[in-house]
Amino acid sequence: MKPKPLILILLLTLLFTATQAQDFPLLVPKLEYSHSVALSSPTTISKDRSGNIYFLGLNSNLLRLDPLGRPLGNYSPPVRGRISIIDAWNPMKVMVFYRDRQEVLLLDRFLRPIISTDLTDINYQGTAKVASLASDDSFWLFDETNLVLSKLDLQLRKTVVETPLNLILDRERFDVKQLREYQNMVYMLDANGVFVFDNLGNYKKKLLLPGLSYIGFHNNDMYFIQEGELHFLDLYSSERRSYALPKTKAFVSALVGEGFLYLITPKTVEVYNWLQ
Repeated sequence: MKPKPLILILLLTLLFTATQAQDFPLLVPKLEYSHSVALSSPTTISKDRSGNIYFLGLNSNLLRLDPLGRPLGNYSPPVRGRISIIDAWNPMKVMVFYRDRQEVLLLDRFLRPIISTDLTDINYQGTAKVASLASDDSFWLFDETNLVLSKLDLQLRKTVVETPLNLILDRERFDVKQLREYQNMVYMLDANGVFVFDNLGNYKKKLLLPGLSYIGFHNNDMYFIQEGELHFLDLYSSERRSYALPKTKAFVSALVGEGFLYLITPKTVEVYNWLQ
Protein backbone atom coordinates (compact mmCIF):
# COMPACT_ATOMS: atom_id res chain seq x y z
CA MET A 1 0.00 0.00 0.00
CA LYS A 2 1.45 3.36 -1.06
CA PRO A 3 1.67 6.18 1.53
CA LYS A 4 -0.85 8.93 1.05
CA PRO A 5 0.54 12.30 -0.17
CA LEU A 6 -0.77 14.07 2.96
CA ILE A 7 1.16 11.70 5.23
CA LEU A 8 4.34 12.26 3.22
CA ILE A 9 3.93 16.04 3.52
CA LEU A 10 3.46 15.78 7.29
CA LEU A 11 6.54 13.58 7.65
CA LEU A 12 8.66 15.97 5.59
CA THR A 13 7.41 18.93 7.65
CA LEU A 14 8.32 17.20 10.92
CA LEU A 15 11.75 16.26 9.57
CA PHE A 16 12.41 19.85 8.45
CA THR A 17 11.31 21.21 11.83
CA ALA A 18 13.56 18.80 13.70
CA THR A 19 16.49 19.69 11.46
CA GLN A 20 15.94 23.40 12.08
CA ALA A 21 15.82 22.78 15.84
CA GLN A 22 19.13 20.94 15.66
CA ASP A 23 20.71 23.75 13.60
CA PHE A 24 19.73 26.47 16.08
CA PRO A 25 19.61 24.98 19.60
CA LEU A 26 18.42 27.35 22.31
CA LEU A 27 21.17 27.56 24.92
CA VAL A 28 20.78 28.79 28.51
CA PRO A 29 23.56 31.17 29.58
CA LYS A 30 24.80 31.22 33.17
CA LEU A 31 24.08 34.80 34.13
CA GLU A 32 24.69 36.44 37.49
CA TYR A 33 22.91 39.78 37.91
CA SER A 34 25.12 42.63 39.20
CA HIS A 35 23.29 45.97 38.99
CA SER A 36 21.50 48.36 36.66
CA VAL A 37 22.08 51.92 35.45
CA ALA A 38 19.43 54.29 34.09
CA LEU A 39 19.63 55.41 30.45
CA SER A 40 17.54 57.45 28.04
CA SER A 41 17.93 55.49 24.76
CA PRO A 42 18.24 51.70 24.38
CA THR A 43 19.87 51.92 20.94
CA THR A 44 22.22 54.92 21.30
CA ILE A 45 24.88 52.65 22.77
CA SER A 46 28.35 51.35 21.95
CA LYS A 47 31.28 49.31 23.28
CA ASP A 48 34.97 49.94 22.72
CA ARG A 49 37.63 47.30 22.10
CA SER A 50 38.72 47.58 25.76
CA GLY A 51 35.29 46.46 26.96
CA ASN A 52 34.00 49.84 28.18
CA ILE A 53 30.40 50.67 27.29
CA TYR A 54 28.89 54.02 26.29
CA PHE A 55 25.29 55.27 26.43
CA LEU A 56 23.16 58.33 27.16
CA GLY A 57 22.17 59.08 30.73
CA LEU A 58 18.83 60.53 31.80
CA ASN A 59 20.11 64.05 31.14
CA SER A 60 21.30 62.98 27.65
CA ASN A 61 24.97 63.27 28.65
CA LEU A 62 27.32 60.63 27.26
CA LEU A 63 28.28 58.17 30.01
CA ARG A 64 31.03 55.56 30.01
CA LEU A 65 31.22 52.46 32.23
CA ASP A 66 34.17 50.11 32.65
CA PRO A 67 33.68 46.36 32.00
CA LEU A 68 32.44 45.89 35.58
CA GLY A 69 29.74 48.50 35.02
CA ARG A 70 31.42 51.21 37.11
CA PRO A 71 31.40 54.90 36.03
CA LEU A 72 34.45 55.86 33.98
CA GLY A 73 33.84 59.43 32.85
CA ASN A 74 31.21 61.36 30.95
CA TYR A 75 30.80 64.02 28.29
CA SER A 76 28.35 66.88 28.75
CA PRO A 77 27.68 68.72 25.45
CA PRO A 78 28.16 72.48 25.81
CA VAL A 79 25.28 73.25 23.44
CA ARG A 80 21.81 71.83 22.97
CA GLY A 81 21.33 68.85 20.76
CA ARG A 82 20.72 65.15 21.26
CA ILE A 83 23.35 62.57 20.37
CA SER A 84 21.76 60.07 17.98
CA ILE A 85 24.71 57.74 17.25
CA ILE A 86 27.73 56.61 19.30
CA ASP A 87 30.63 54.67 17.74
CA ALA A 88 33.25 53.97 20.40
CA TRP A 89 35.09 50.92 19.03
CA ASN A 90 38.30 52.97 18.95
CA PRO A 91 38.51 54.37 22.51
CA MET A 92 41.09 56.94 21.36
CA LYS A 93 38.57 58.45 18.93
CA VAL A 94 35.00 58.13 20.10
CA MET A 95 32.56 59.35 17.46
CA VAL A 96 29.21 60.91 18.31
CA PHE A 97 26.75 62.09 15.67
CA TYR A 98 24.05 64.72 16.02
CA ARG A 99 21.42 64.03 13.41
CA ASP A 100 19.44 67.19 14.14
CA ARG A 101 22.51 69.42 13.74
CA GLN A 102 24.18 67.28 11.03
CA GLU A 103 27.38 67.34 13.09
CA VAL A 104 30.07 64.71 13.64
CA LEU A 105 32.20 65.03 16.78
CA LEU A 106 35.31 63.10 17.82
CA LEU A 107 36.27 62.70 21.50
CA ASP A 108 39.61 61.56 22.89
CA ARG A 109 40.13 58.83 25.50
CA PHE A 110 39.28 61.31 28.24
CA LEU A 111 36.02 62.18 26.41
CA ARG A 112 37.31 65.61 25.50
CA PRO A 113 36.46 67.06 22.07
CA ILE A 114 39.13 66.65 19.38
CA ILE A 115 37.38 67.94 16.29
CA SER A 116 33.83 68.82 15.29
CA THR A 117 32.58 68.81 11.70
CA ASP A 118 29.37 70.39 10.47
CA LEU A 119 28.38 68.52 7.32
CA THR A 120 26.83 71.64 5.82
CA ASP A 121 30.18 73.44 6.06
CA ILE A 122 31.87 70.96 3.74
CA ASN A 123 29.04 71.03 1.20
CA TYR A 124 27.76 67.55 1.95
CA GLN A 125 24.93 67.01 -0.53
CA GLY A 126 22.25 65.21 1.42
CA THR A 127 20.82 64.56 4.86
CA ALA A 128 22.78 62.05 6.94
CA LYS A 129 20.60 59.86 9.13
CA VAL A 130 23.32 57.61 10.61
CA ALA A 131 27.11 57.76 10.74
CA SER A 132 30.01 55.53 11.72
CA LEU A 133 33.78 55.85 12.01
CA ALA A 134 35.81 54.04 9.33
CA SER A 135 39.09 52.26 10.02
CA ASP A 136 41.03 54.98 8.15
CA ASP A 137 39.45 57.75 10.27
CA SER A 138 36.98 58.68 7.55
CA PHE A 139 33.23 58.50 8.20
CA TRP A 140 30.54 56.32 6.71
CA LEU A 141 27.25 58.20 6.21
CA PHE A 142 23.81 57.15 5.04
CA ASP A 143 22.01 59.89 3.11
CA GLU A 144 18.28 59.35 3.62
CA THR A 145 17.33 62.01 1.06
CA ASN A 146 19.14 60.50 -1.92
CA LEU A 147 19.51 56.92 -0.61
CA VAL A 148 23.30 56.90 -0.85
CA LEU A 149 25.96 55.23 1.27
CA SER A 150 28.99 57.51 1.26
CA LYS A 151 32.44 57.74 2.82
CA LEU A 152 33.55 61.18 3.92
CA ASP A 153 37.26 62.07 4.07
CA LEU A 154 37.70 64.97 6.49
CA GLN A 155 41.20 65.82 5.27
CA LEU A 156 40.00 66.12 1.69
CA ARG A 157 36.68 67.59 2.92
CA LYS A 158 34.68 65.56 0.42
CA THR A 159 33.11 62.16 -0.11
CA VAL A 160 35.47 59.60 -1.63
CA VAL A 161 32.95 56.76 -1.94
CA GLU A 162 29.32 57.01 -3.06
CA THR A 163 27.14 53.92 -3.44
CA PRO A 164 23.55 54.49 -4.68
CA LEU A 165 21.09 52.31 -2.79
CA ASN A 166 17.91 53.03 -4.74
CA LEU A 167 17.98 49.55 -6.29
CA ILE A 168 18.68 47.87 -2.94
CA LEU A 169 16.40 49.66 -0.47
CA ASP A 170 12.62 49.80 -0.66
CA ARG A 171 12.01 53.56 -0.87
CA GLU A 172 8.58 53.20 0.71
CA ARG A 173 9.66 50.98 3.64
CA PHE A 174 13.31 51.63 4.44
CA ASP A 175 14.39 52.64 7.93
CA VAL A 176 18.18 52.62 8.26
CA LYS A 177 19.13 52.58 11.95
CA GLN A 178 22.84 51.86 12.16
CA LEU A 179 26.14 51.68 10.27
CA ARG A 180 29.23 49.84 11.45
CA GLU A 181 32.55 48.96 9.86
CA TYR A 182 33.97 45.73 11.25
CA GLN A 183 36.73 43.46 9.95
CA ASN A 184 36.95 45.29 6.62
CA MET A 185 33.23 45.09 5.96
CA VAL A 186 30.45 47.66 6.40
CA TYR A 187 27.14 46.59 7.93
CA MET A 188 24.01 48.69 7.50
CA LEU A 189 21.04 47.82 9.70
CA ASP A 190 17.65 48.48 8.11
CA ALA A 191 14.14 47.58 9.20
CA ASN A 192 14.14 44.82 6.56
CA GLY A 193 17.53 43.26 7.32
CA VAL A 194 21.28 43.86 7.40
CA PHE A 195 22.98 44.99 4.19
CA VAL A 196 26.66 44.11 3.84
CA PHE A 197 29.27 46.07 1.85
CA ASP A 198 33.04 45.82 1.53
CA ASN A 199 35.22 48.68 2.75
CA LEU A 200 35.12 50.25 -0.72
CA GLY A 201 31.36 50.54 -0.53
CA ASN A 202 30.57 47.67 -2.93
CA TYR A 203 27.33 45.86 -2.10
CA LYS A 204 27.83 42.19 -1.22
CA LYS A 205 24.69 40.68 0.26
CA LYS A 206 21.67 41.08 2.50
CA LEU A 207 21.13 39.16 5.74
CA LEU A 208 17.43 38.41 6.15
CA LEU A 209 17.07 39.65 9.73
CA PRO A 210 14.07 41.99 9.80
CA GLY A 211 12.88 43.93 12.82
CA LEU A 212 16.20 44.30 14.68
CA SER A 213 16.85 47.37 16.85
CA TYR A 214 20.64 47.10 17.16
CA ILE A 215 23.54 44.91 16.06
CA GLY A 216 26.88 44.44 17.81
CA PHE A 217 30.09 42.56 17.06
CA HIS A 218 32.27 40.32 19.20
CA ASN A 219 35.22 38.33 17.84
CA ASN A 220 33.92 36.78 14.59
CA ASP A 221 30.24 37.10 15.50
CA MET A 222 27.50 39.60 14.88
CA TYR A 223 24.97 39.54 17.73
CA PHE A 224 21.47 40.89 18.23
CA ILE A 225 18.29 40.42 20.23
CA GLN A 226 15.30 38.96 18.41
CA GLU A 227 12.05 37.72 19.95
CA GLY A 228 13.46 37.81 23.47
CA GLU A 229 16.59 35.77 22.64
CA LEU A 230 20.23 36.70 22.16
CA HIS A 231 21.59 35.45 18.84
CA PHE A 232 25.16 35.15 17.57
CA LEU A 233 25.78 34.82 13.83
CA ASP A 234 29.26 33.78 12.70
CA LEU A 235 30.35 36.25 10.01
CA TYR A 236 32.24 33.60 8.04
CA SER A 237 30.47 30.27 8.51
CA SER A 238 26.93 31.69 9.08
CA GLU A 239 26.62 29.33 12.04
CA ARG A 240 24.06 30.62 14.52
CA ARG A 241 23.87 30.27 18.31
CA SER A 242 20.88 31.36 20.34
CA TYR A 243 20.59 32.02 24.07
CA ALA A 244 17.51 32.29 26.23
CA LEU A 245 17.29 35.53 28.22
CA PRO A 246 15.54 36.30 31.51
CA LYS A 247 11.82 36.73 30.91
CA THR A 248 11.39 39.30 33.67
CA LYS A 249 12.05 42.28 31.38
CA ALA A 250 11.72 43.22 27.73
CA PHE A 251 15.25 43.63 26.41
CA VAL A 252 15.70 45.79 23.32
CA SER A 253 19.43 45.47 22.70
CA ALA A 254 22.63 44.06 24.18
CA LEU A 255 26.37 44.64 24.44
CA VAL A 256 28.65 41.62 24.84
CA GLY A 257 32.01 41.72 26.63
CA GLU A 258 34.55 39.22 27.90
CA GLY A 259 32.72 37.56 30.77
CA PHE A 260 30.06 40.30 30.90
CA LEU A 261 26.69 40.83 29.29
CA TYR A 262 24.84 44.14 29.25
CA LEU A 263 21.13 43.70 28.56
CA ILE A 264 19.33 46.90 27.75
CA THR A 265 15.69 47.78 28.36
CA PRO A 266 14.04 51.04 27.26
CA LYS A 267 15.10 52.59 30.59
CA THR A 268 18.09 50.70 32.04
CA VAL A 269 21.38 48.92 31.36
CA GLU A 270 21.28 45.59 33.23
CA VAL A 271 24.82 44.41 34.04
CA TYR A 272 25.39 40.64 34.25
CA ASN A 273 28.41 38.44 34.85
CA TRP A 274 28.40 35.79 32.12
CA LEU A 275 29.78 32.61 33.68
CA GLN A 276 31.07 30.43 30.86
